[in-house]
Amino acid sequence: MRLLGRLDEELGADARLMAILDFDGTLAPIASSPDAAVLAPSVRATLSRLARSDRARLAILSGRALADVRRRVGLASVVYGGCHGLEIEGCGLRFRHPRVRPIRIAAVGRALRVGAAAIPGAHVEFKRLCVSVHYRHVAASRRGDVDRLVAHVARGAPDLTLIGGRKVFDFIPRVGWSKGEAVRMIERHERQTLPPGRTVVLYAGDDATDEAAFEALRDHGVTVRVGPRRGAAEYGVDGVAQLHGLLRWLVRKVG
Repeated sequence: MRLLGRLDEELGADARLMAILDFDGTLAPIASSPDAAVLAPSVRATLSRLARSDRARLAILSGRALADVRRRVGLASVVYGGCHGLEIEGCGLRFRHPRVRPIRIAAVGRALRVGAAAIPGAHVEFKRLCVSVHYRHVAASRRGDVDRLVAHVARGAPDLTLIGGRKVFDFIPRVGWSKGEAVRMIERHERQTLPPGRTVVLYAGDDATDEAAFEALRDHGVTVRVGPRRGAAEYGVDGVAQLHGLLRWLVRKVG
């Protein structure tokens, strides 16, 4: 695999690893509902070994709320990013985007919930700093209703960006911030905690919101798309199981 050859060469005998990973569809399989997503114990054990390595730093950057992704991973010595990086905490880093207005997000969430109540299977998830509409359980004959609802709400909310994902629409504050900026912030912070020397930055994600992170690391990172579409990532793996295999290999390399 070209990816393993690249990492084997770049990590060498003493280079450090900075791994920044998405959660849903990357570390945990896409579930039938947001609440049903579970991190397998074997994956958690691998992440724990990586986080404890003197040669590695680990961050989880998710569209989930910060408290939610932290609870699902449940490890110390990890930087956690929630709401696509609008809030970041861990290992001495604490950030919440100053221009985000939760009261505005709540108002948009209420409008979405009113509309979604008439669409069987639609679910609105309020995450404090952003809001999502999930339609995995909406019948194909009603998908158009979801599209019309989010388009209608988006027209009345020009201060929010509408991003489509895997059976989900995310309303994110239009504040010039994405996973790309979040990755840069995490990278700067984590480099300060590592001894001088070569550091290999690895980012893995599976969704449209991860494209900004791939672009941010285009010139100096190793980017991996999880799933069939490559997008801006340099490498790809087939799914969560193959990514876990890569993480186990990395533990052996830097552990």
